[in-house]
Amino acid sequence: MLRNYLKIAWRTLKRNKTYGIINVVGLTLSITSCILLFSFIAFHIDFDGFHENSNQVYRIVTEQQRETLSYQKGVPSPLGDVVRNEFDFEEQIARTVTFDELQINVNQDLKFIEDEGVALVEPSYFNIFNFPLLEGRFTDEFKEPSKAYITESIAKKYFGDVDAIGKTMKMDNSVNFTVIGILKDLPNNTSQKAEIYLSYATLKEYNDWYIKSDSWGGISSNMQCFIKLKSGVNPEQVEAAMAPFPERYRPNSSNVHTYKLQPLSDMHFNANYGGPMPKRTLWTLGIIGVFLMISACLNFINLATAQVGNRLKEVGVRKSLGSKKGQLFWQFMSETALIAFSATCLGFALAFMLLPSLNELFNSSISSSIFLDIRILAFVIGVFIFSTIVSGGYPGLLLSNFKPIAALKGKLAQVSVGGFNLRRSLIVVQFVISQVLIIGMLIIIKQMQFNQNVDLGFDKEAIINIPVASGMEMSDLKVFKERISAIPTVESSTVCLGAPSSDGNWGTSIRFKGKTEPEIFSMNVKAGDADYVKTFGLEILAGRNISVSDTANELLINETFAKKMNYTTAQEAIGKRLKVASVDNMEIVGVVKDFHDQSMHSDISAVGIGSFNDVYYNFAVKVNPNNMSQTLKDLEGVWASMNPDAVFTYQFVDEVLATFYETEQTILKLIQIFTLIALLIGAMGLYGLISFLVERKTKEIGVRKVLGSSNSAILWLFGKEFSVLLIVSFVIAAPISWWLGSKWLEDFTFQIPIKPSLFIIALAISALIACVSIGFKSFRAALMNPVESLRSE
Repeated sequence: MLRNYLKIAWRTLKRNKTYGIINVVGLTLSITSCILLFSFIAFHIDFDGFHENSNQVYRIVTEQQRETLSYQKGVPSPLGDVVRNEFDFEEQIARTVTFDELQINVNQDLKFIEDEGVALVEPSYFNIFNFPLLEGRFTDEFKEPSKAYITESIAKKYFGDVDAIGKTMKMDNSVNFTVIGILKDLPNNTSQKAEIYLSYATLKEYNDWYIKSDSWGGISSNMQCFIKLKSGVNPEQVEAAMAPFPERYRPNSSNVHTYKLQPLSDMHFNANYGGPMPKRTLWTLGIIGVFLMISACLNFINLATAQVGNRLKEVGVRKSLGSKKGQLFWQFMSETALIAFSATCLGFALAFMLLPSLNELFNSSISSSIFLDIRILAFVIGVFIFSTIVSGGYPGLLLSNFKPIAALKGKLAQVSVGGFNLRRSLIVVQFVISQVLIIGMLIIIKQMQFNQNVDLGFDKEAIINIPVASGMEMSDLKVFKERISAIPTVESSTVCLGAPSSDGNWGTSIRFKGKTEPEIFSMNVKAGDADYVKTFGLEILAGRNISVSDTANELLINETFAKKMNYTTAQEAIGKRLKVASVDNMEIVGVVKDFHDQSMHSDISAVGIGSFNDVYYNFAVKVNPNNMSQTLKDLEGVWASMNPDAVFTYQFVDEVLATFYETEQTILKLIQIFTLIALLIGAMGLYGLISFLVERKTKEIGVRKVLGSSNSAILWLFGKEFSVLLIVSFVIAAPISWWLGSKWLEDFTFQIPIKPSLFIIALAISALIACVSIGFKSFRAALMNPVESLRSE
């Protein structure tokens, strides 16, 4: 019986090629999109899920209550030791310190910059995380300084086919270390990105601040602490035990610190602690996938019900010869299943082929092996079943329920065979989906354009950021600055912590002279020399710039700082003295105009600019953009002459700022692609539907033309129906889009207004798509010779 169903289904589809092709292509596009979206979502949902008992693993994080609540993924470096020594909650606890973009020297000639950096970890780290060893063993040797485990990829990169065990390398031109083990390559979806793991004891030689038992006074995001709880221990118990730590170890701090346990499964998604992929983003992508699937199924139902009239006699003959309702229903379902199966196979193959392009476009690393994952295969089967049932269910019931006599006589009204009332509703739903996606895309585009083009309050164009090399003293920094200043295309340079807006922020408490208590707000320190203002084009509103000095004794503040102190004028702040971190008696000598010191997600902070030379980590060099390649060669030449052992690296400041919005850029690209696919699916559906309507109205068009109707009147016969549906869908889509857009924009402190023009543009795009979809067939119908159209009937 099944074989017979499929044979008849194949013959039916061969007779109706347009119907079959439109449905196969539409379903293929939607299934391909759904598979790719599900793969993307599954990849991110699985982050860090490969570790054994990952539900027992937490990261200890810090909440800081000053003027506002802020979040820090780091903790004071002694905290891990205190928890280990005083309590018995954990199976394992491990501190890690990660330094990004460090240079590794394999030998005199081979030097690499490791973008993911180097992690210095305690031995228990490998008891918490599941990083299997390929060579070597986890032994007490890792408690000693200068011992390292590296991944298989790093070993091959540095040593080729030569055994890496026992080989010695140098980190940051300062610390030698020896490889004692080779780790299996880490999965792509892990938050632990480093591929070189040094023993924690190495910090004694490299940076001993992280191992001092009294280093409670500062929190660095580099320092993180992971804990694996014993079975049955609740995170709340550990948090309660850590509650007295701030008062005990930081009694003079103006910040109210609270230490919390963040589940490992939350790290990739929680934006408060630097998680790059909020879960609501994945929900959004999942909903888009559902929309695409529904849109393709609506096309199928629309075209199937439009075709019912052509199959009435077939149904009448079959019922007269004894066919039952169930047989007719399953006959139509077999046709649907054949289309859905073909689309599913094509969609799966297309998704597999497009995955590398998806990875390249979104800078992701989803492995093609994910298509062998049982969940992906189950999802594909589920999509096939869903599309078959949703697309074929109603038309199948419709066909199987006709009375044979009425069907043979052709007396069934169009409404009774699922006519325009149903199809109107389905078209409206499709238009709503398309317009919601278009408006959402336009809102994101406008916000991203705003982020890129808004006046940040400082110059960002043609400024090159060059990291300071390890071992460079203050005298070396001065010499390098003098030598690059001699390059004709260099307009200005400064040695600093970073650009005015960066993710490398140093927040600290301040206390004015004569006061016993620190201020309730913290200050964002922008360390820079006297040329910082000139290089970044900051505007001084009152007072003067800081003087040339090797020590921090003068300070520039911004307008927000002055406002927080309730100064009525900027001039009022000049001459005030305060203590910043451990630097006492600093004098405010000037006030600069506010600039965005963080991304558009955050408000402008109270900022202080001064010569804190112990955190001079970068050179910022403003250059003439003409002949940029020669300028970079000249800069590299000066660098090589002064730092022959250090690799020359640089990044443009505007590129650094663009990294603030990487997640939003990814979402924008995805929505642009899938909005285009949704519009294409909808356009194909409209084209198929108008084809059937033109065929159905051939005689009516001929009669109208004989009676004197113009071509424009014939075109309007088709256009007015879809125009009304377009307006109705817009009325539904507009408030939905406004609400969704407003919720998305809540993540930005500085945001665009949602203007009516965005909705008008979306309506115009939808109208254009509809016109193009139905225009060709409608135009041909209007130009048809009435004699031929009447004869064809």
